Amino acid sequence: MQLMFAALKLELGDTLYYLLIFALLLILVKHFAWGPVTEMMEKRRQKVINDLEQAESDRKKAELLANQRQAALKDSKQEATQILSTAKSNAEKTKNEIVSQADSEAAAIRKQASKDAAQAKADALNEARDQVADISVAIAEKVISKNLTAADQKDLVDSFIKGLND
Repeated sequence: MQLMFAALKLELGDTLYYLLIFALLLILVKHFAWGPVTEMMEKRRQKVINDLEQAESDRKKAELLANQRQAALKDSKQEATQILSTAKSNAEKTKNEIVSQADSEAAAIRKQASKDAAQAKADALNEARDQVADISVAIAEKVISKNLTAADQKDLVDSFIKGLND
């Protein structure tokens, strides 16, 4: 029994020794390892939180930029449409002005051509009248065998031309 008691005493002493060493080891671990590990874990936790907040902020900025880009694209499409519309209306206006100017010039050319034709006709008639007068005078001189005065010639030519027009 004594042996058993001695073995128990030894076991109790070993157990107390191991408990004391374990407690000392826990204190050392807490002091040298647990604090830095906990501090490192806290820093890591804070970094993860900051990274998540930064990611959320970046996402919001990206959405804002995407919306701005879409708005700018829409504005540029509207501006392009407006530029095309303005260009078309300017082209139509220019076309109408050119057509109007061409019509005016054509009318002026036709008017001038009519004037020129009327003048040419009048000149031709006057020349024909002069030739007819000369021929008439020559015929009349031969027929009457006398010279007519200028007034007589004019009357004779006018009556002859009236006869041609009727």
